[in-house]
Amino acid sequence: MTVMQAIDELIDFTDVIYEGLGITFEETNELERQVISAFCFGAVNAIVQRDHMAPHDAHALMLSLLIRKFAYSPEQAAAFTEDLIQATNPDVHQVMNAIIHRGIDGHRQYVEQNHEELRQNITEILITLQSEE
Repeated sequence: MTVMQAIDELIDFTDVIYEGLGITFEETNELERQVISAFCFGAVNAIVQRDHMAPHDAHALMLSLLIRKFAYSPEQAAAFTEDLIQATNPDVHQVMNAIIHRGIDGHRQYVEQNHEELRQNITEILITLQSEE
């Protein structure tokens, strides 16, 4: 799979998440956007592993997704992508690491077209984090 095909897959993955949640991007708050984008970073990792892509491809995929689907500026996208990369170490950010891992599972659910499990997966995370606010 090419990087462009992977970007298309991630855009569709994100669209399926929003459809499953029954909301649009514009209806989300900053916490929800960060959670959904961290979840999507799990999908980035799954695609990179599946397709034997280089680490710099993961970086490029996430930058592109944050700019295209989450309305981040290039500078914001670069900073948040770095935070997400650091969060792959659970000692750095345990909660974000857990969300990334749930996103890896979410990507499997997406590939298997199990959209109801995918919806439940992301919904559980959002409910848990919103109740802790």
